[in-house]
This record gives sequence, structure tokens and C-alpha cells, in this order.
Amino acid sequence: MGEQTTTRLVRLYPTPEQAALLRAHCQDYIAAINVLTQAIDAGVLPEQASTKDFTAALPSAVKNQALRDARSVAKSARALGRLPRLRKPICHWNNQNWRLEGDHLALPVFQDGKVGQIALRCALPLPLAQEGTPGTPGTPGLLRVKRKRGKWMAEITFSSPTLEPTTAQGVMGVDLGIKLPAVVHVIDKGARFFGNGREQRFRRRHFFRQRQALQQTDKIRAVKARQGKERRWMRAVNHTLSHRIVSHAQEQGVGVIRLEQLGGIRQRITQHPPQRTARTSGGASDRHAAQRAATARKNNRMKNTWALFQLTTFITYKAERLGIRVEAVDPAYTSQTCPACAARNKAADRRYVCATCGWQGHRDVVGAINISRRAPLTPVAGAHGDSARATGA
Repeated sequence: MGEQTTTRLVRLYPTPEQAALLRAHCQDYIAAINVLTQAIDAGVLPEQASTKDFTAALPSAVKNQALRDARSVAKSARALGRLPRLRKPICHWNNQNWRLEGDHLALPVFQDGKVGQIALRCALPLPLAQEGTPGTPGTPGLLRVKRKRGKWMAEITFSSPTLEPTTAQGVMGVDLGIKLPAVVHVIDKGARFFGNGREQRFRRRHFFRQRQALQQTDKIRAVKARQGKERRWMRAVNHTLSHRIVSHAQEQGVGVIRLEQLGGIRQRITQHPPQRTARTSGGASDRHAAQRAATARKNNRMKNTWALFQLTTFITYKAERLGIRVEAVDPAYTSQTCPACAARNKAADRRYVCATCGWQGHRDVVGAINISRRAPLTPVAGAHGDSARATGA
């Protein structure tokens, strides 16, 4: 039985004294890695070296972690052909050197010439996970502390065993979109809609207008801050949406979830080229053409920035946690093929009407039905690698 790794992102609230200790500790950690990497690359440090072979103002266990990280950096440097120099202050502790006590995170740092423990207040009381305890994310692993945008954050990894495949026989197809974020269809049980596309599009346009106004005043840092806020909001939306979809699959006795193969999805979506019109006549036709061009640009921007792959990744790893298999299918003509007679018809907006047999339904429901019936291509690519970075799950 394999293991799945997830990461929890926890906000830390150190006191000014603790923040100074953390800052110095992280700088010493990065400095030690840079020195060790250069020594390994130059062949000065033997392969069997240990923490006894170098000095650093770090606890012994953290020195050991720095040596492992330096070996990893040196290996990557050989593949890249150049030796990088780390600058961002971070630090790692293995699972034997930190613990969560209620709403405090306790970890060792080097202070006043000796090793001592500090207890940092966390944003949320996160109980120490014990293997097999209901409601916990898994067995605690590596802890990473970093400072981002002036805030101290802790990334805590948890490992949990991969469940055996479920014995449920149901099959569910998922059609992802923008106007309707997700439509699912369980064979022989019907369809269901998830997400509020209108609200999400409104929020995305609101973020864009804010960035646009800030760019005009050359407030670059504020623009980046708004971009980060939009990413975090979109990530939270996708986490909620994927949780609801996977929970629905479990309730309906689904053993297989089928998703669209996302490779080239933006090329498959109709792109509306911006139309340039003459501004000399000022007639109604010119105004209408300019309005259509503006709408096309807005739609293209929305399509090109929608986090569909992220949503697919979240659905995949959350389904695998429950033993539900995830498969990718060819999405070609899934929204045009009639579920009743297999004839191809183009829907008028959201309404699909088959010209051959008269079958009627929602266009996205048609897509979900056909996805659920398609033969699988391969498991969704990249799902396992990204699940380890899916924080806050």
C-alpha cells in the first residue's frame, strides 16, 4: 500500500523576539546549505560526511536536514549545469524535532549559544495528527517555516496510506466549464450542477478592474498583492468545489470518476479574435462592433486564466484518498453528441436539441453524460505530483 502526502499551510504569530530568532535561524540555515553545496560540488565534502564534519549555529537535527538539502541542491545543480545560490530565508525540521501543542507550534532553535525550544502561536488550533485517528490528515512529516510578504508561514506535511480501490461500481462523468463550473452525471442516477459561475466571473472581473486601476498608477506591489489574493480565493473555491464533487461521488456509490483530458483545452475552446473597427464614422455599426470586440477580449481573458487544471488535480487526489479511481477521457464532441442517438448537433447557447431524434437537455449535461460513457485514455496526468502541494485540503 502506497502513501499520499498533503501539506497544511498554517499562519504563525511569533513575538518580536521570536521573529528575530526565526529570521536569524533561517538565514543560518540557508547559509549552511550554500556552503555545503559548494563543498560537495568541489569534492571537498566526502559522500559519507555527517554533522560532525561541519559547524553551523543550528541544532544537530537541523544540521542533518541542511546536509540532506545541500546534497539535493548539488544533485540538481549537476543536472542544470550551474550552481545556484539560495537567498530566500527558510528552514526545515523533520517530524522528530517539532510538535503541535494546541494552538502552538514548538520547535528547536539556536539561541544564546545553545539549543532551546520556542513555542509559536498558530492561526488555528491544529491537533497533532496520530496515525489512525479519525478526522486527522495523517502522520506528521517535514515542517518548513518561511517568511512570505512579511508573514511567517509554516508548511506541515502529512502522510496517509493510500486506500484500496473501492468496491463501488458506479461511474460519474464531470464536465468542467466557466459559465457552469462543474456538471456531473452518474450513470443511471442523473445529473447535478456544482458551483456558481456567475458569481465567480463577477469576482474575477472585479479583481481585474482593481489591478487595471492600480497599474495605471504604477502601484506594482499592490498589483502583485491583488494577484496573490485572487489566486488564494480561486484556490479556496476549487477546494470547496472539488470536495463537494467527490463527496457526491461517494454518496452515489461511484467507483470511477471520468474527467476531460485537459491538454489543449484552451485551443479547443472557441477563441474570439478582437475586432478592430474604424473610429471615423461613429455609426451604430461601429459601436456594435467595438462592443462585440470588447466582449470577445473579456471572454478570452476569462478562458485563458481559469484554473481548470487545479480543479482537476484537487478532484483527483481527494478521490484517490477515498479509493475512487480517476480516469481521463477524450473530450472531443462530448457537448455535441446526442446521448440518445449519437448524432452530432451544435447547441444554441445552453440548450441542446437533437435534430435527428428530438432529445433535449442542457448542453453541459450532455457533455457530462458522454464523458461518463467514454472509454478512458490514461489516469489524469500530474495528479500525484501536485497533490503533495495542495495545501489546505
